[in-house]
Amino acid sequence: MRSCVRTIVAGLACVGLWAAPASTPPAQAEISAFFSRASPAENWKTGLGAALGSTWFRLLILEAEVARQPADLGTDDGMTSFTASALVSLPTGQLRPYGGLGVGLFRQSVASNSDTGTLKAFVVGLKLRFELISLKAEYRRLTLSGTPLLPLTHRVSVGLGF
Repeated sequence: MRSCVRTIVAGLACVGLWAAPASTPPAQAEISAFFSRASPAENWKTGLGAALGSTWFRLLILEAEVARQPADLGTDDGMTSFTASALVSLPTGQLRPYGGLGVGLFRQSVASNSDTGTLKAFVVGLKLRFELISLKAEYRRLTLSGTPLLPLTHRVSVGLGF
């Protein structure tokens, strides 16, 4: 009985490997940099950030992001966030829509006050892939824990990935 189960499992594994497209690697890594604008706009200047993502089977993207959004108040005021996201991408050729959820940590600083907490993100975006680079535009709806020093509810960004 065990040898029959092993034979079936081995046969299914072979069929799965044969059916998978040969040109699709199981995982691809991408690093990207972006500029962002946050809402409410009167509180924030243009921010920047970077993300490291790993795409699995052209469908699932696991991403780690760090972003800095300066406040429109002073030179050192602003918010730094670290977010881990799980995104689903539709492999529709060069233009790929994606969406998913993220969780992370943030730290806001205003004058001598600071606040540290957790965040939740709802993410949707479009990625235009070329041979060596990709352009992406993204929207994030953010929920910050507690009562943050400055409200930040939405963020849009455009970036370049390699």
